[in-house]
Amino acid sequence: MLGNTVRGKIIKIENPREITLKRIFLTRNYLLSLDKNFCNGCGLCAEICPKEAIKVTPAKITEGHLERKPTIDFDVNSCNLCGECVVLCPLNALRMEIDGKEVSTLVKNEAFPVLLKEITVATEKCDPICNLRCQEECPTEAIKVLTTKSENGKTVITDVQIIEDSCFYCKRCQSACPLDAIDVKKPFQGTIEINSELCPSECTVCVDICPTHAIKLENDRLSVFPEFCIFCSACQKVCPKEAVKVNRDWIFHSDVKAAAWLTALKKLTSFETSNLDKEELLQCRIEKDLSP
Repeated sequence: MLGNTVRGKIIKIENPREITLKRIFLTRNYLLSLDKNFCNGCGLCAEICPKEAIKVTPAKITEGHLERKPTIDFDVNSCNLCGECVVLCPLNALRMEIDGKEVSTLVKNEAFPVLLKEITVATEKCDPICNLRCQEECPTEAIKVLTTKSENGKTVITDVQIIEDSCFYCKRCQSACPLDAIDVKKPFQGTIEINSELCPSECTVCVDICPTHAIKLENDRLSVFPEFCIFCSACQKVCPKEAVKVNRDWIFHSDVKAAAWLTALKKLTSFETSNLDKEELLQCRIEKDLSP
């Protein structure tokens, strides 16, 4: 048990897999954790942190290859465990608990929205003739297809389980399914472009860091698959020649009009594609039903 000298203060615990921040009060306990395996150092959390409590250490690049991805760290003297970073992490690498239950303080207080993201499977359409393509294509092993043998010896699919904490909502499973049984709603929408003329010869840094394989090297040329991009912008930030451009144009979320969200939205989205005044666009995005 922590002594009185640290009660109420944030304590940081770090190991090779995880960084954990803990704040313990007499009646309530807070925990914020980062899964280093899921995190690709995209820095979105640092971009929107209202206290500038998250720092990003740049990637290490050797001869055009990603030797070490960017890493993030927390300043315990600045962090107030508000949870903005948790709500917006595109890789589900951040988790916040209050008294052992996963929750963001901001969402609980309705100062921040819930991102609208969903994956549904029409299991009645599923058939093993698909060779379980959704399970094979998932970059995080978030899909588990359960099968059994029927009385006549035929293999049948009994269930398709989704581990939502591991799902990036990248749509790879939806695209791979030949039976149109999967529907994925992404929380972010935008654009991604690569100026190949700027790319150094044999550089694969953007390919190496993409968590959903939305960028691939094919026949010595980079190919971009925007439909699989989750717009984390890690590729843009590690590119040594600024050849990658990622824009977040829309964020699908529940209806919230609080100042904290308005401020975060300004940092997260791009406005080049709209003729609306920026403030009008922001207000529109908050008030409009943005269900995908």
